[in-house]
Parts: sequence; structure tokens; C-alpha cells
Amino acid sequence: MNFDPTGSDYPLYNTMLAEARRREKRMMFINCSKLGALLILYNIFNYLLRYPYYVLAASLHSGSLIPLPNDALEYLRENPDFAKSTAFSMGGNLFIFFVSVVLLLITAKLAFRVDISDMMRPKLSHIPEGLRWMPMCLFINIAIAMLVTILQNYLSTFGVTIPESDFSISTPTTAALVIQFLYVIVMGPIGEEIVYRGIVLTLLKPFGKWLAVLISALIFGLMHGNIPQMASASASAVVTGIIAVQCGSIVPTIVIHICNNFIASYDDFADAMGWAYADEIQMALYIVLLFAGGFVIFAYSYRLKIKEEQYAMTAGQRFAQVFLNIPMLIYFCYLLAMIIKGIVKAN
Repeated sequence: MNFDPTGSDYPLYNTMLAEARRREKRMMFINCSKLGALLILYNIFNYLLRYPYYVLAASLHSGSLIPLPNDALEYLRENPDFAKSTAFSMGGNLFIFFVSVVLLLITAKLAFRVDISDMMRPKLSHIPEGLRWMPMCLFINIAIAMLVTILQNYLSTFGVTIPESDFSISTPTTAALVIQFLYVIVMGPIGEEIVYRGIVLTLLKPFGKWLAVLISALIFGLMHGNIPQMASASASAVVTGIIAVQCGSIVPTIVIHICNNFIASYDDFADAMGWAYADEIQMALYIVLLFAGGFVIFAYSYRLKIKEEQYAMTAGQRFAQVFLNIPMLIYFCYLLAMIIKGIVKAN
């Protein structure tokens, strides 16, 4: 039944709208609280799992069991070459990241009743769909990275350093190269899509597809912990979020993410392995991707449309529910604090 707000049915219309807003607000509070709690738990898992990794790494390196974290730390201090190697650091990243994602999925399913299996179900069209949009996402990444580099150079003239992540391979052993490949190019993209697209979109999409896309893009950018990666990751994450919503799956975005990390890491692997003409090849690859990405934007960007449903609350009210939710607010403050800490430490 349609109500005319200016007619005699206005009181009934107003009452029903108020009730619908209360229900929507209550459901948003529940889902945002679940999301905030899961994201906070994910970071707690990342922190706590360092200690089992120290035990595992020290035990494997020494050839005998070192069961206590303090003893494992002491062993690592006595073996600085191993503790500072790329294999050790990347092995830690891979172990902690993989176990954290597994624990998060188990917690989400059993404790919070959050099931993202539908978002992970592949279809034959998903890989071609990801490859279709991949040049556009890489174009955005490259363009934003160039702008950030200009900003970094400008700020450096005033003595301000903007830190960024370093994935260079300092000790290029076979183990280090394999572990870094698995972490940066395989497991990293899959796990990050599960956490920052799968879980976030699943919990927020019922309250607005654009809201879910923009919040997931913001979180994905902030979690990188530095401004250069945050800028490019957030911009391209808007596109990948739309693709995930349209396809109802994160499989295409996993394809895009793997391709992006592979291309971004090419220089690190090339330097570590001493490949000839690595810089020239990378530059040529970037030029091709810029042209391909520009073509995709020109020819296909009109397809990136989201058809929204009607909601009882306004867009502003729904966004406010996300940012004013206590667990979400704590999580956002934590991410911002890590970025500020990095800038302060670099200066």
C-alpha cells in the first residue's frame, strides 16, 4: 500500500516509517557490532600468533623442541642471521596470516553466525570477469601511486617522510622466494578478499550496497597502515567492491588482487633473482596496463552501476550507524593510530 505523506494516511505512514527505521537501526547495530568485533579479533589473532610462530621457527631451526616463547625469543636473539632473514619474516607473515584467517572464519561461523560461503562459491564466468576488470583496477593503482609519489617528494622538501611497506627480499634464498610468493601473491590476496570483501560485504550489504562497498574500501585502505598503499588500495577497492556485489562473489576480486600483487611484486623478485632488464620490462608492462586500463574505463565503466533498494533510514543515518558503532569506532581508531604511529616513527 502506498501512502501519501500529505494526505489523511500521513499518521499511519509516519508510524510505519518510524517502526521500520527502528528495526533497520537495530539490525544495523547487530551487524556492525559483529563486524567490529570480528575485525578487532582478527588483529588480536595477528598479535598473539607471533608467539607460536617464534616457538615453531626456533624449534625447526634448532632441530629440537623449544616449547616456551621466552626461550624461543632468546634463541632467535642468539641467531640474528636467521631472525633477520627474509625467510623468517615472510614465513612469520604467512603463518600468522593464514592461521588468523582460518580462526576468523571459524569464529565468524560458530560464534557470530556469519556465513560467507555464498560469496566464495565460484562460477565459470568469475575468472573472465576478474580478468576483464583487472586492467582498470591496475590503472587506478598506478595512477594513484604516481600522485602519491609526487606528494611524497613534495613533503620531503619540508623534511616530512611518508613511510610505506617494504617487501624487498634482503636474503634471496629459494625458501625466501617461495614463501614470499605464497604470502604476497597467493595467500595474501585470497585471505584479504575473504576478510575485507567477503565478511564486510556480507554484513553490510543488507543495509545498502554502496554503503558496503565504500566502507569495505575504506577499511581495506586503512588496514595497510601507510598512506601510499592506503590511497591506491582504497581507490581500486571501490571498483573491486562493486564487482563483488554485482557478481555476488569475491572470486573475481581474488583474480584481480592476485594479478595486482604479482605485477606490484615483479620488481622485488626481479632484483632478488638478478633478472636482466627488469626495470625496462616493468616500465613496458606499466605502459601497456595504463593503455589497457584506460580503454576499459572508457569502454566498460558504465557497467559499474549498483541498483540500490529503498531503506527506511537515509544514507547519512546508515553511514552514521557504522561510524558511531562502538566496536567499529574502536577498530577505526586503531587503524588511524597505526598510520599516525608510522608517520611519527619515520620522522
